[in-house]
Amino acid sequence: MDRITFENLPAVVGEIRDRLTQIEKHLESLGPSESSAKHLMTISEAASFLSLSTSTIYSKVCRMEIPVHKKGKRLYFEKDELYAWIKNGRRKTAEELHQAADEYLKNAGKRLRRVS
Repeated sequence: MDRITFENLPAVVGEIRDRLTQIEKHLESLGPSESSAKHLMTISEAASFLSLSTSTIYSKVCRMEIPVHKKGKRLYFEKDELYAWIKNGRRKTAEELHQAADEYLKNAGKRLRRVS
């Protein structure tokens, strides 16, 4: 690559813009990418991903505890939804629970003083 100077900067930027346009056109011709498309998993793939048995997955589906898509008799799971479901199941530590309780009691005391 040639050395870029202030004088040839407009030409270099124009060339970069042209190359970027070509890359975008090429990517559009390839169709949707794997990362942009939602990755659907079967029940066995979901069970493997979650390290659970398929019967446990079926039980969680019946109790509506797990995000699922149903088409006919088939069950499909989105990897992103399962990951979010796992992350939402985080339990608070004892310290976090104590802080939340202290905050609640502090706010409850303010409400009681206003009422009386």
